[in-house]
Amino acid sequence: MTPKGRIGRTKKSTLKSPATPLTEGLPHIFALPIAVYLQNTNAGVLVSDERHRFIWGNDVFMGYFNAGRAYKGNMIDKTFRSMIEYCAPYLQDPVSFELKMKELRKRKKPFFGWELIFKTGEIREISYIPVFDGAHFAGSIWQIIDVTRHRLWQEELRRTDEKYRVILDNLNAALCETDLEGNIVKVYDSFCRLSGYTEEELLGRNITDVFVPEENREYARNLRRYRVEKKVALLYDMEIVLKDGTRKWVLASSGNIYDRDGIPVGGVGIHMDITPQKALQKELETAKQAAEEAQRTQKEFLANMSHEIRTPLNAIIGMAHLLDETALSAEQKEYIKILKHSSGILHGLITDILDISKIEAGKQEINAREFDLRELIQRMKHTFQLKLGQRPVKVTLELDKRIDTLLVGDDMILNQILMNLLGNAEKFTKEGEIAIRVYLDNIQGNTLWLKFQVCDTGIGIEKDKLELVFQNYKQAEKDIRERYGGTGLGLAIAKQLVELQGGQISVEEGPEFRTCFSFNLPFIDTRKPLAGAVEADLENNKYSRIDFGQSRVLVVEDNPMNLKYIISLLEKYKIDYQLATNGPDALYFLESRQYDLVLMDIRIPGMDGFELARKIREDESRPNVATPVIATTAAAMPSTITLARTIGITDILTKPYTPDQLLQVLNKYLNEDETEIIMEVQNISGYEFHPGLDVRYLNTLYESNIGYAIDLFEIFVMTIQEEMGKLETVARENDWEKLKFQVHKIKPNFSMVGLTWITARMEQLEAHLRKAEELDMIPGMLQEISTEVNKLFPTIESELQKMQAFAKGKE
Repeated sequence: MTPKGRIGRTKKSTLKSPATPLTEGLPHIFALPIAVYLQNTNAGVLVSDERHRFIWGNDVFMGYFNAGRAYKGNMIDKTFRSMIEYCAPYLQDPVSFELKMKELRKRKKPFFGWELIFKTGEIREISYIPVFDGAHFAGSIWQIIDVTRHRLWQEELRRTDEKYRVILDNLNAALCETDLEGNIVKVYDSFCRLSGYTEEELLGRNITDVFVPEENREYARNLRRYRVEKKVALLYDMEIVLKDGTRKWVLASSGNIYDRDGIPVGGVGIHMDITPQKALQKELETAKQAAEEAQRTQKEFLANMSHEIRTPLNAIIGMAHLLDETALSAEQKEYIKILKHSSGILHGLITDILDISKIEAGKQEINAREFDLRELIQRMKHTFQLKLGQRPVKVTLELDKRIDTLLVGDDMILNQILMNLLGNAEKFTKEGEIAIRVYLDNIQGNTLWLKFQVCDTGIGIEKDKLELVFQNYKQAEKDIRERYGGTGLGLAIAKQLVELQGGQISVEEGPEFRTCFSFNLPFIDTRKPLAGAVEADLENNKYSRIDFGQSRVLVVEDNPMNLKYIISLLEKYKIDYQLATNGPDALYFLESRQYDLVLMDIRIPGMDGFELARKIREDESRPNVATPVIATTAAAMPSTITLARTIGITDILTKPYTPDQLLQVLNKYLNEDETEIIMEVQNISGYEFHPGLDVRYLNTLYESNIGYAIDLFEIFVMTIQEEMGKLETVARENDWEKLKFQVHKIKPNFSMVGLTWITARMEQLEAHLRKAEELDMIPGMLQEISTEVNKLFPTIESELQKMQAFAKGKE
């Protein structure tokens, strides 16, 4: 090799090299000496000359063998043999190394991918490149790349794959992979064992055509399409056909396989044999049907016998009362007393049996009507006080002052529930107190959830027997029936009547009482005042009794009307607040400082309220992980409430809500003393709303502040036509999901200007969209609502002008 072409350490003064015929016309980089590349590559490079003498190594190579200490710069002067001897002590297998080196020298052919394992455990990949100048052999370039990490990753992946293969095999889980059409591309031994096929018999065949019975194939294909299009994992059970023609039931868990861009390219399924479980399930269902049939027959017998006994019993009771009114001796009066007492017990037993049979047969109906709860409770208290007579037991009543309107519900069933619970308390309480308590537990739109309690200082119930008392024909202790009598059905009837209306009942031992039964029930608030209701004391203003101190509230809301409304109320209550109109902003504020309460709309841009709540609760190091979160929503469905509770939302406030409803929430979570608040004061502004609007609702909503009403009416007038236009545009595009969101967003706005019936119609429209039922009716429903809004829009405009004039006249 000529001095001009010798490979060695280059001078730093210049990297330029004269052009040659081979490089002329090419970019300048092609004219650079090869030493520039060899020195700057990340790989180790070793150069040998035409006599196979090693003459040069770059810095990376020198670092591999610590060769830099023995040589000056990058120049090496080692024979082929001495280089082998130099490297051998570093290698695990020096003999194989020497043989391979000699083979490469002899063949002078390029060779790639030769791996050398060092004693340190490191792995380096050798590439051999012979260099020819025409036909003349000019030398060789040896490239050494450290692939230790890459090989370790591969080994770890192999071990992981083997580990999960063993786990799946031990779980008897059959695994296979398919393409997007369901054609099998990979199977595991466990799948072959389950199906009876070999791997060769399965590869390339369609999994649905091979295993799924013909009658279920379309269903299976639809499942696969749904999984791919929606990008979701599925869990389902299905009957399959094996190679030998037998059928088995499997529990299948299937998911998508994605490429680097997140595009589904196939699927993977895990199948577990659940044939024995299915057989057991079928046996249990057969046994359950037989037991239910036997139970039904028993109930029919009891009901029929009860009817047959009741007819002569009525005659016995009637004759006993008539006989008691005749002239009788003392001995005869005692006989009549025993007869009346015994017949009364028998009559109660028969009535309970008929009631429980009627409920369990599904024949008990709910007949809702308007009633006065205060009157019902007062009358019941009076009745039981008379029944107790001279017994040293007092009946006390505590009724929430906020329950001051007529309610809609089944007062007869409520009466029966309370009668059963009070009858139970009266039977077991010889002295002390029986307490009746009614509280307003929750408000969801026009629905009031009331909590009822019947407590007593009687004999009590052992803690391990508390739940037993609600079972049919069961009493807490064996000697209860002997000492106190009873059928063991009264509490079971009360429980089923409560649950029939969507409520829950429980029993516990309290600090003041030996036994306390609690249940909750929903009622519709008519907003009609009770007859003779006491007017609010205007001088004793409710707001003067509230002090929320230095509380700070984060408000997350994007609806302009709702924003104006809630901000006005918070300012009236003198509460410091921070406003966020989208999810990301809210998250920023929540991570920046601590708040005492979060008022959050569930539907907000950028991140829905559920996701925001999850982020608040997921990290205990964040400042608001324990802060109460109140979700405001116009659709407080049971499923929404359940999901909200699950992810950590503290409470639900249903839109549209009144100032008192908001104040109740604020008082509950911000006022440590929980000062009693007298709800709903009368309208003292002197302004009378248009009779064509929901006047009572508007008076409740705005109370005495006509300024709030003007602000929200102004926002409605400015925005509603544009919002209705958006609805119609989205409806024409048949984008039902977007339409549902838009309907939900503007639904409360109508109530805020007194168009409560339009809000109700919007709720019906949203229900159709949510269930995706009768979608062909949507355009017609929307047209009816639009017509109604256009018809009433002048009324709202006129009402706004009238309010503005009224406010100006009051200045």
